[in-house]
Amino acid sequence: MEFSVFFSSGFSIHRSKVAGIDFSLGWLPLGSYVKPLGMAANAEERSQIAPEDQPYALFNKPGYLRIVFLLASPATIAVLFLTTYIIGITTSAVPPMDALFNYMIDGVRAMFTSQVSHEAFAAQTQQILQGNSAVMIAFLILLAVFLVINIGPLVSQLLSSADGEVTGAGRIVMMVAMIVFMWLALWKIPMFIFSFFSWQQNIMYVIDCLLGLLTAGVAAYFLTIAVVRVFVR
Repeated sequence: MEFSVFFSSGFSIHRSKVAGIDFSLGWLPLGSYVKPLGMAANAEERSQIAPEDQPYALFNKPGYLRIVFLLASPATIAVLFLTTYIIGITTSAVPPMDALFNYMIDGVRAMFTSQVSHEAFAAQTQQILQGNSAVMIAFLILLAVFLVINIGPLVSQLLSSADGEVTGAGRIVMMVAMIVFMWLALWKIPMFIFSFFSWQQNIMYVIDCLLGLLTAGVAAYFLTIAVVRVFVR
């Protein structure tokens, strides 16, 4: 199994192997992943797995386990969203669910259409923040965005066959899903958010965000290694 925090283009900050798990800490805080043994299940990966480890590979397990693993990430995000909302609503830190979703829908309309102007959405933002926690509202919106951008990779994995290959119409759907995912995650959503602030503010916010992600990622990485070592002992 591989456990990677952040992408490691060219090099990794830290690597370790504990209890048969390959841990990797990258330097580009744009994503993380957990890859079980035999996830791709193509001929190349099968040849690299030792014969004694073959029974534990995912491609030798029931098919529903692969689906459960693929749905684990969006399910975790959904549970975290509901937990955060319940805590927020019981402490009067977030607005009711219908008001929150209406706000997010208006944000989408302001992003993609001219039905809601930037000025009107900015005024609505000030209104929804009154008496509520800006941090919790922002976290809930971030989780909702993560759910959306997880659709692309999830669709591509579900469309792949047991041997990791995608053919025919499935390949076209996968390519379209990934293009839309990259466009939303790397361009449309960031540019919409940046449009509300000056370039100096955006630079500071991006730096603060990256530092926060790096700090949280490093802490989660070494904490996971420590927990695995405790259970191994």
